[in-house]
Amino acid sequence: MSITISKLIVHKLNINNSLPILNNTCIDLSSDELQAALPFFKKHIINSRKQGAMKSCQFADINDNSIRKSMTRIIDSQNKDIINETFIDESRQLTQRLADRIRSSSSRSDGSLFVILYNDNGKNFVGLLKMDPNDGVQVNADLSITVRKDMLPSINEKLHKSALIELKEYRENEFHLFVLDKQKGINDPARYFMEYFLNAKELSSDRNMTKFIQSEIGNSFDQVIEVSSKPKLNSKLRKRFLEQDMFNIDTDLEPIIRPLLKETFRNLDLTEIINDFKDKILKVYPDAQFTFVPDEEVVKEVIFRTPNKDVELKFSPALTFEDDYFIELKPNGDVIVTLKNGIGSELEQVHTRR
Repeated sequence: MSITISKLIVHKLNINNSLPILNNTCIDLSSDELQAALPFFKKHIINSRKQGAMKSCQFADINDNSIRKSMTRIIDSQNKDIINETFIDESRQLTQRLADRIRSSSSRSDGSLFVILYNDNGKNFVGLLKMDPNDGVQVNADLSITVRKDMLPSINEKLHKSALIELKEYRENEFHLFVLDKQKGINDPARYFMEYFLNAKELSSDRNMTKFIQSEIGNSFDQVIEVSSKPKLNSKLRKRFLEQDMFNIDTDLEPIIRPLLKETFRNLDLTEIINDFKDKILKVYPDAQFTFVPDEEVVKEVIFRTPNKDVELKFSPALTFEDDYFIELKPNGDVIVTLKNGIGSELEQVHTRR
């Protein structure tokens, strides 16, 4: 990435009060001090872009999307005398919107929003970097210590919320922006940044399709297959993902499902129910392609666990339920696990010390 920053402004979200603290001017990039600081912001843009959690997205509700409208106004003013004024005004509106969205969520994550106009290899972007405040400790020349409040994240820290928005003509089902919306913990609130602030949707990909179909196939066909057949459905799908270079939902899904149909549905035309499944995919990924290359890295093992999670069994997706292993629930509550084809011949018991 070859990044050139042309405009930079910062606003404080000021979440614990009713209004954000908004700037009226861009930061002077010509000063020696800011020239020395520019690598800090470039590095954070690069680090955000390279994070595995960064998602390629499009604006939802593209005609009414507030963020898209802000970007279009910046685009329209780029070659005019009003670019500076427009950039400042839009950055203030963006900060107000983000502060409102955070206050209406259960999050109280305060910080500053940096809005950056930059060029990356000939393409113009607006970067939105939310930086949470940190306390820093400085050792002085006399070896005393000074604690500095509300410092920005170091150049090596990863941001949790950022958006890198390409300035372009925005069309449906095309790339518009990169979004990073990481949660600090499993109990964190819903994605206010991606969903409620940016109103963005992740674009489809081979990886996303592989993950989504694995997670949804069991519940999507539970009306026509026996509950006891769900494990086999899941394992057959995962094994097929590992075996085939391409997966076509229209042709490859039915041979997996049909042998598992309830007796009353043995001759059912599956076209409609598979189309319903495709509609379900399109609601999440409007640009989905129904022929894709399965991503082996996200083909997950099949997991069986007790309700209290005291016992958990994992089976490789290369194994097939019933053919390679079988789990039987007895009326008295006992569970019998059968490993076939010599799979259990090299069992190893792992002991852990507390």
